[in-house]
Amino acid sequence: MREHMRFVYNEAAVVVEAEGRNYLVVGDLHIGAERRLMGKGVRLYNTVEHMVENLKRLAQEFEAKSIVVLGDVKDTVLYPEKVEGEEVKEFFRELRDYDVTVTTGNHDPHLKEIVDCNAADEFIVGDFAMLHGHKWPSDDAMKKKYLIAGHNHVAISFRDKNGAYYTQKAWLVSSFSAKRGIERYPDANKKIKLVVLPAFNDLIVGTPVNEVAEENLSPLFRNNIFNYGLSKVYSLGGEPLGTAAGLRKKR
Repeated sequence: MREHMRFVYNEAAVVVEAEGRNYLVVGDLHIGAERRLMGKGVRLYNTVEHMVENLKRLAQEFEAKSIVVLGDVKDTVLYPEKVEGEEVKEFFRELRDYDVTVTTGNHDPHLKEIVDCNAADEFIVGDFAMLHGHKWPSDDAMKKKYLIAGHNHVAISFRDKNGAYYTQKAWLVSSFSAKRGIERYPDANKKIKLVVLPAFNDLIVGTPVNEVAEENLSPLFRNNIFNYGLSKVYSLGGEPLGTAAGLRKKR
């Protein structure tokens, strides 16, 4: 049975085809993040509605009846305020016609108390293992061909010829570091690839790979299970931008 993954160009999403089904995969919704901006005088509305509409559009385009959210559904780390909780409920209510699975992130404590959803640390199907990215993957996950994660809010910063600075979302694809990786995962697939998605929420651009502090990375990178410096960085449009280490040197 044919199994593969495709990047949805110009969107913070991938589509996984496995075991005869298409899965639309996104991460880091951070529902309620706009309230952080309100303290700075910026008022934004209908962010949840926009994310839902975008998900439905992409699911229809790629004939996906299943949606996987790679964690950080809500923005508040602990129990959210009433408004944010209602927005989380509305998000799942609007997607009731889809099979939605959440791989819980570090912002998702109490999520199951707020809404009845299918949530677990990992979701494994066919050649793919999916998780948020803030915890160690299971041994079974590391045996797959692809590990798909979020958490790091991948982005890249640029400075144009006029000196203007800007940041945009990006993808990161990393290879297994056999020497360190086999110490922790002796049965791992040595050819496994780690694919890290940018945040799906438009309000969150992310921390540029050419600026990010090592301590803010996932444990897989901090412990050299995957080589962060040699990770390949791609724009949302699919353009190869270089390696994380190479991009740092250019700054």
